[in-house]
Amino acid sequence: MQSNYHYTVMKDEAIESLLIKDDGVYVDATLGMGGHSLGILEINSNLKKIICIDNDMESIEIAKKRLSKYDQKIEFICGNFKNIHELISEKVDGIIVDLGLSTYQILNSKRGFSFNDDSKLDMRINLNQKLTAHEIVNTFSVTKLSELLKDFGEERNHYKIASEIARERNKKEIKNSIELSNIIEKINKNISNINPSTRTFQALRIAVNDELPALSEFLVNSIKVLKKGARLIIITFHSLEDRIVKRFFKLCESECICPPSKMICDCEKEKTLKIITRKPISPSKEEVAENPSSRSAKMRVGMTI
Repeated sequence: MQSNYHYTVMKDEAIESLLIKDDGVYVDATLGMGGHSLGILEINSNLKKIICIDNDMESIEIAKKRLSKYDQKIEFICGNFKNIHELISEKVDGIIVDLGLSTYQILNSKRGFSFNDDSKLDMRINLNQKLTAHEIVNTFSVTKLSELLKDFGEERNHYKIASEIARERNKKEIKNSIELSNIIEKINKNISNINPSTRTFQALRIAVNDELPALSEFLVNSIKVLKKGARLIIITFHSLEDRIVKRFFKLCESECICPPSKMICDCEKEKTLKIITRKPISPSKEEVAENPSSRSAKMRVGMTI
């Protein structure tokens, strides 16, 4: 059984899909606690190198200790994966991306990711960023906050929650996750299948870290650094992320993007990716039983051509 702090979602499925080879160069573009990198090295330590990227220096320091046995095979880079074409200077044989927060980050970062965190609302992955969840919750207008909860959290009660947040912050500043969760629970008190605050916290985290635009940029730039025949593996945790990946894969596999009304193609679009997984891979029942937070994960795999 994996440690609660280091559970690696769909580790076996992802590593198998990567087709690791001797002398290969691979990128773990969202290092986190290093679970996928560790799994790759345990399978084949004869590979040339793993480039490990993360936007959170604290995660990198923890992963360095965990991966110290293989330090001669690893290059660590602190940066946003959306800039992968600038962060690495060589073509690689495969890239793996796990878009989930680790349990360690949620429970121990003291940045307001947990529903029961009494530290100040923050939610920044990279502490050099300016925008925080605290600023959004305490300063955004009801309309702007409502739109954010709807667009990034797919929260059904977005306007009611935004209005209740505004009402409560007029009485006193909303300082931490516990206070925010208590406000949300007033509106979502009848929700039982997930925590009532799940979608609101998701929306805030996405907004603070600019996650969806970053994912879109990464996908475009990843093609620039992948060798032909290389694998691109993306693990998502909600429909917004999965939709972006699905559309990108389909676009890359398409040979024409001309409108249907056009009789003759002149777009000169080239096919750059073959979709390996027509339907996304989901965690096994055994994995979900062991790690319930993996239940929403989906993995898509593409191969450059």
